[in-house]
Amino acid sequence: MCCFIFMRWFKKATLFLYVFSFHTQAELLPTSTTQLNEKSCRLDLYHLTKNENKKFESSLQLAMITDNIHRQRYVAIKADINHPQGFENISYYRMGQPVEIFTANWRKKRDEYSVTRLVMLGGTSDKQAFDVFTKLVKQDKGHLELRASNKRYHFTANNKDLNDFLGCLNQHYRN
Repeated sequence: MCCFIFMRWFKKATLFLYVFSFHTQAELLPTSTTQLNEKSCRLDLYHLTKNENKKFESSLQLAMITDNIHRQRYVAIKADINHPQGFENISYYRMGQPVEIFTANWRKKRDEYSVTRLVMLGGTSDKQAFDVFTKLVKQDKGHLELRASNKRYHFTANNKDLNDFLGCLNQHYRN
């Protein structure tokens, strides 16, 4: 009798786990990734949105990139091909208030996506924009909000990715 009850309970428990794990399984997408080596330090952040099929996808990719050999550094943004070309102001927000304003000049790339590099509002140096942007991201521990053209973009860096990226910067860009 005890064996019969156990087998019946076991079958129900297995079926229950199977049904719920099947329906709740979701594709996990990273919110950040890194590429770190002697030549380059790179932290990519992804703004995730749900598409028509209710699956998450990256609608905006932000990359903080250094070229350690040529001492170059910049913040690049990649959007889908439908993003309007031309200049756009992008505001960095903290607790609902704008902290800094950057300028982007969007261009189409191979009819696949749109790209830009950030500069400070009224400036021309992508290095200066990188330094200010990186400082803000570090202060906010990888949680940031950008606003542009009445749209909000939220980014969250994985703690390990952010710390590894900042460590790479410290190694190659000591003041």
